[in-house]
Amino acid sequence: MHDLHVTGATGAAVSNAISGGSFGTSVQAGTIHGGVHVHHQPPPRLVPMQLPPVPVHFTNRTSEVGLLDRAWDASQGNGAPALVLLSGPGGAGKTALASTWAGLRADRFADGQLYADLGGFRPEQPVEVTQVLGGFLRALGVAPDEMPITVEEQGSLFRSLTARSRLLILLDNVTSAAQVAALMPGSAGGMVVVTSRLRLAGILARGGTLVEVASLTQDHAVELLERAVGRTVEEAEAQQLSDLAGLCAGLPLALRAAGARLAARPRWPVGRMVRELADEQRRLAALSVDEGMSVTSVFDLSFRGLSPAQARAYRRLSLHPGRDFGPATAAAVVELPPDETSDVLEALVDASVLEDMGVDRYRFHDLVRLHARERAAEEGGDAEARAVLECILGQYLRVAVAVDRAVMPGEWHVGPAYVREGRTETVSASAGETLDTLEDELPNIMAVLRAASDRAEHAHEHEREREREHGHELDQLIWQLCEAMWSLFLYRKHFPDWIAAYGMGIAAADRCGDPAAKSRMYHRRGLAFHNLRRREEARADGRAALEAARAAGHEPAESAALQLLGIAARASGRYDEAIETLGRAAALDRRAGQVRSEALAQRLLGSAHQAAGHIGPAVDALERSVELAAGLSDPPVLAMSRVYLAEALTRAGRADEALELARAAWAVMEDSGSRQYRAVVMMAWGQAAEGTGDLATARQRLLSALDHFTEAGVPDLRPVRTALDRVEAALSTDSREPPIA
Repeated sequence: MHDLHVTGATGAAVSNAISGGSFGTSVQAGTIHGGVHVHHQPPPRLVPMQLPPVPVHFTNRTSEVGLLDRAWDASQGNGAPALVLLSGPGGAGKTALASTWAGLRADRFADGQLYADLGGFRPEQPVEVTQVLGGFLRALGVAPDEMPITVEEQGSLFRSLTARSRLLILLDNVTSAAQVAALMPGSAGGMVVVTSRLRLAGILARGGTLVEVASLTQDHAVELLERAVGRTVEEAEAQQLSDLAGLCAGLPLALRAAGARLAARPRWPVGRMVRELADEQRRLAALSVDEGMSVTSVFDLSFRGLSPAQARAYRRLSLHPGRDFGPATAAAVVELPPDETSDVLEALVDASVLEDMGVDRYRFHDLVRLHARERAAEEGGDAEARAVLECILGQYLRVAVAVDRAVMPGEWHVGPAYVREGRTETVSASAGETLDTLEDELPNIMAVLRAASDRAEHAHEHEREREREHGHELDQLIWQLCEAMWSLFLYRKHFPDWIAAYGMGIAAADRCGDPAAKSRMYHRRGLAFHNLRRREEARADGRAALEAARAAGHEPAESAALQLLGIAARASGRYDEAIETLGRAAALDRRAGQVRSEALAQRLLGSAHQAAGHIGPAVDALERSVELAAGLSDPPVLAMSRVYLAEALTRAGRADEALELARAAWAVMEDSGSRQYRAVVMMAWGQAAEGTGDLATARQRLLSALDHFTEAGVPDLRPVRTALDRVEAALSTDSREPPIA
């Protein structure tokens, strides 16, 4: 028979593990001397309380605390410890959140708290699991000379010692689910909280709950700053404090660093720090107090953990001037096939250096973007920035060309992209849905156009020939993208962007020395001015478009310029000038065989005759427009020609014919994606219904027209309101008529 030696505190722990008792239960231990058992009481148990202290300026995180509570509640009774993954970028406050929650719920973990930083994002090698287990076992009372040697034995003893314990274990800076698996306790009454910049799917596969730790909202960011500054901020500085929080982009580490710098310099006004951070080139450096509180150092660690392909994508994608991007744009930038691009994007999201904003939308945190751009400047220089811009412009041009062709298939074009891209894109969605896709991307496209225009303008002034060539290449893409955006601007009426885009297009075409493109850009911008009743500006652009078209010898562009000048004259009440100018445009199109353009010119000519009170000639011109449009494969052109003819027929006393034309037009334009075109159809329908005596339908259609015009942002609603008032007055009169006896 062999005697069992159980000594000291270690013996208590091991005996307890062997007997299956709860960790921390007081047991007697002793030593056998000559067959005589000498018993003694072990020293009091030391409950480990290893979690880092809660930061003094911890702010909010109410939602995340609630998610941790729910994860704990859900684990009760399921036979396994609760497991939570706190995932987010470096500096987001994951460890602070875990420590804060542990302090709030300390009564749930009577057997203490264990903490280990696995160092997954440090330059040096991560901490080995055996080191962590050794530390945990020592904290649980295992003496050095009783420590198992292999990691398997350590894990087995750890699970035995924690079999009935109520422990909270915080595993910080984890890089793999395997690390966590080796450190899981043996008790169902405990909880393991993991922090990582990675979204570790293996932890979720083990039943873990994901809690994303993102930037603070603006209000809570300001609150943290106020605490960190450590002094009362004067009311006059409240806006500057809000601006400072915005420059820190809600990242707790950045907010604490900015607050610490102000706290250390009590005579500094908040505005000085705002001015310092306003310079993007200096912002990250300014958000460093020391190595322990440096935004750059934190981001550097994340960057070092990326593969070469991921690091390249990180750098290049940050150079996108817009706020977010989709996978197609990303594929163009990183120059990888779609499947490989998707893998890289998801890896960057998992590494918490890129945020997913929903289905197929991604963006960088503002400070992460600055870090990535610094890496891009160091490793790729200006050449990479220019190449990325060209990639993005090319991608947006391909998308815009496909949408423009789908919505306006018969339109003529100047840009070679329409020839180069061919007709490979198949668009099965309605015009409205197709435009939605491009409209969603409009803020990013405008940001890219502005960045490209600035770069091209500077390159044009450069003394080096090669730089000027690069500027010319950008300019070619700029004005072609503007041309391809036409259907979106025409149908959706984003007037500020419309005017700004074609202003950049005019400058780009001018730098390229391309008069046909320049005419096209002036014409498009002039139509925006016409829609906004800015008549003199519309006329000026019409004259510039006509001059450039004639210099290029481009007849379709010349006709378009004449059409713009004609409608500008009509809008100013110069009807004879309008009729003469539009007649010339129609004749020019007829000679050139431009059927679609002639259909548009005849439509505008008929409208000018109608405005002048020439109803017969108006009907003749508009019937010619419908006849020409009927031979095109462009239903919207035919539909709108029918609408204009319907208006003229109503005035000619042929309201029944007008009603049929309006209904036919609505069948096409209902799904056109243009609120203004739908409004025009509804108005023509309402007036035709009024002409037939159907006042109830007339009122309904005119109310619908008013709604559509209002949604489209049309500045002058007087025509539709006048028609509606007339119909409602007639309805009111009818209701007062005495009944027939």
